[in-house]
Amino acid sequence: MQGPLRLPAFRLLFGARAISYIGTYLAPIAVAFAILDLHGGATAVGLGFAAWTLGQVGMLSLGGVVGDRLPRRVVMVGSDVASTAVRAAMAALILSGHAHIWELIALQGVGGAAVAFYSPASYGLVREVVPEDMLQQANGLLAIARYAAFPLGAAIGGSIVALIGPGTALLVDAGTYAASALLLSRIDVESIAKAGAGFLRELREGWSAFVEQTWVWVLVLWISLYFLITYAPFFVLGPYVAKHSLHGASSWAFVVTGEGVGALLGGLAGLRWRPRLPMVTTGLLFMVTAVQNVVLALHPSTLLLTPAAAGAGFAFALGSVVWDTTLQRAIPPEKLARVASYGWMGAMVFLPAGYALAGPVSTAIGLKADLLIAAGWVVVSTLFVVRLRVVREVGLDERTDALPVPAQ
Repeated sequence: MQGPLRLPAFRLLFGARAISYIGTYLAPIAVAFAILDLHGGATAVGLGFAAWTLGQVGMLSLGGVVGDRLPRRVVMVGSDVASTAVRAAMAALILSGHAHIWELIALQGVGGAAVAFYSPASYGLVREVVPEDMLQQANGLLAIARYAAFPLGAAIGGSIVALIGPGTALLVDAGTYAASALLLSRIDVESIAKAGAGFLRELREGWSAFVEQTWVWVLVLWISLYFLITYAPFFVLGPYVAKHSLHGASSWAFVVTGEGVGALLGGLAGLRWRPRLPMVTTGLLFMVTAVQNVVLALHPSTLLLTPAAAGAGFAFALGSVVWDTTLQRAIPPEKLARVASYGWMGAMVFLPAGYALAGPVSTAIGLKADLLIAAGWVVVSTLFVVRLRVVREVGLDERTDALPVPAQ
């Protein structure tokens, strides 16, 4: 066995993430169709997604500090346990026939808050269990786990929702969180996380490390607008179009599965491909995501949407591998969870609004116009961002000490 997978701690982390990701990609289909089955519309679906993201964004700064103060493995286990409880509660409400839309939306918010502690700690844990020279391989493998689970989770979710119901799908999701917690609890690693001079001071230190990397906050701002304008409308309006113009959950499962297959290929490419201008290349790839919005607007069909979603998945996955590796090399390990949390928080800060507004905006200006504006924005904004000097100067193929690192 070669590379990071020969390390026992990484194998456990890899397994935990792989299982958990199956539930991650199963859940949105289950939640969307649970709300639609309760006679909610696109706006209600958007509010459900917004609640999850708002809960996550609201707790990310706290999650980053906790991830740098407490053993990261313990933080991730606690997050998985809380997520298990949330999904089990949602499943119980639906299966009992007593669910209300507002209850599902509220539990979505609690679930988002729970996972806010997971992602920042995960960044730090990868850095603890994997040597620096294996970081890109490790991130590539985790991306493969994530995106191999994408089509599997979407297929399982769509099948369970179509054949049995969304309540059972959410119960399966709860099981994946529980399995992940069990695997993470077995990781043996000496954590470098430790309590510092105080919560507020550690928040400020993390923020300083974040803003000193100009390329980081510039790209985080750009991706936050991408989530608001381009990403959210597709994933809110997509299930609505699938239910009313295609073949419901089964059609949307095909589309999400296509995105997962493309993302898996992107993760595989990220194992070895190191572009000379990684952030520029990643930005240009992101323009591919405009195609799925155009297809949904002009000719919504499963046959065309699936490959368009596959292209978007490839771009997003490959970009994530390159971004994660660059960040882990450029940021001091003891500050990594906090910087990652600010990155996640900044990237998703407008996403709840995007989810909540997608339905009303499409009603006001028309679904087609909404989606075409979303596609046009990502193309125009990307061409602007990749011309910025601070973005073009970032070089993943250079040594770590050649990257812009905050002054110590």
